[in-house]
Amino acid sequence: MGVIPEVNMRQKTETRQVYNEELGCYEWKEVETDKYVFDETDKIAIAREYHERRCPVSEIVTKYHISRAVVLYGWLDKYLNEKVCVSLHPETENETDMSKRSEQQLEEALKEMKAENKRLQEALELEKLRSKAFDTMTDVAEANFNIPIRKNVVCLPSLMRQQRRKWVLTAQLQ
Repeated sequence: MGVIPEVNMRQKTETRQVYNEELGCYEWKEVETDKYVFDETDKIAIAREYHERRCPVSEIVTKYHISRAVVLYGWLDKYLNEKVCVSLHPETENETDMSKRSEQQLEEALKEMKAENKRLQEALELEKLRSKAFDTMTDVAEANFNIPIRKNVVCLPSLMRQQRRKWVLTAQLQ
């Protein structure tokens, strides 16, 4: 496990009218809210912490005052599963020459590589499931709504007009 960088949470502020007792009137003032702002490095650090600690989502959401668990899942999706994939393991120093390592260090490195291999296999299985889910969702949408969704299907404008009329008639009948 790597060192998890510190997260610099900034509290959101908003301009509100606040009563000033000294002046006896309302004035506009910057007030801190109970919400926080996270930059990209904070989001990556939080995703890394969740991934490495394997703690419940609710614990991370509470610790960092994230509005909902869905927000954290969005970050995980963005930084773990998307093409913008960010390594969740911090950068390490240049590896020393294998011949200079002791047998214990080599065994430890092998253990770490096996754990990394297992994690990557799990990520691959998750990605395969996502791909299958998207394919199934597309197939169901094409079957139920009778519209081509996949890019390699050629749509003629007249065919689309006919389908639009059909949808309007179906909607009117319901």
